[in-house]
Amino acid sequence: MNDAVFQRRLSAFKQEGDMLSFNLALVSEALDTIQELSDQNIGGETVEQRIGEYKNWDPEIFRVDKDTEDDYTARLRQTGKPYVLLSEEAGRVEVNPDKPGDPLYVVCDPFDGSYLFKRGIPDFWYSSFAFYGSNFDPKCCVVGDAVQKALAFADESSAYIAKLEGEGIVHKFKLGKEYRDRMGRKDVTELKDASIESYAMKPTKYLLPLVEKYGDVFAPFKFFLPNGGPYAFADVAEGKIDCYFSFKQPFVDVFSGIQIAEKGEVVVTDFDGNPVRCRDNVKTVWDVLVTTNETLHAKILDEIAKCKAKM
Repeated sequence: MNDAVFQRRLSAFKQEGDMLSFNLALVSEALDTIQELSDQNIGGETVEQRIGEYKNWDPEIFRVDKDTEDDYTARLRQTGKPYVLLSEEAGRVEVNPDKPGDPLYVVCDPFDGSYLFKRGIPDFWYSSFAFYGSNFDPKCCVVGDAVQKALAFADESSAYIAKLEGEGIVHKFKLGKEYRDRMGRKDVTELKDASIESYAMKPTKYLLPLVEKYGDVFAPFKFFLPNGGPYAFADVAEGKIDCYFSFKQPFVDVFSGIQIAEKGEVVVTDFDGNPVRCRDNVKTVWDVLVTTNETLHAKILDEIAKCKAKM
């Protein structure tokens, strides 16, 4: 943590508003931490083991996860305001509970891509942090790509993509259909022409159940990206991928990034076509479908329903 750099970033981001500028500074600092650990060839060592039922299928906590989460928690404490932190390693933590006022909820996935980091594979490294009101109304959200130094973020009205450059952001664009069209990423409405993303890097936990339960959904697609997590919502909002199929994804992987899709002019529902709403239960898993357009969305929901009928 570098207080001087953090304060200069707050100043540089001030045009985004107080809460979002703080959010951007938080995630930018996390990207610095990830880069420093990578440069020193450390951060992949196991520092703790999860005990109990929460994520017992993935018990190891690496230093890169813990350091980024600890920095987030420390910055929240420094504000002197109350929060309920819902985070990957810590679970549910009340920060500054003795301070007056209704606490804001904050959801973070401190570091997504731990195994790849541990093995020195520089891809799919993300850190994400989102603010919600006391009634879980979305306030703002930032997901940082630690490799590309990109920041996807959302306020209460819109979503954006930008590059982190030093202590500020450059090349900021509003995400939406106009952006996707300008980038040559037109709406795709046929499954055979579309790309789909879903986390599949852990065979027993995700890949095999995904194929067993929803293989018929995936079979017609032109391209499959086996990743997921918070930045996948930005992948669809940017138009890089036509569909994100979030199957049994952990709470923090969903609600630390979903605001970017919700504000990025794409379609977001659960697997039954219902709205997706955040709540105070960090131990839950979620099935979420995100697509660039209503036509494609309806076709995939239909295929999901057919698969469910066979189960």
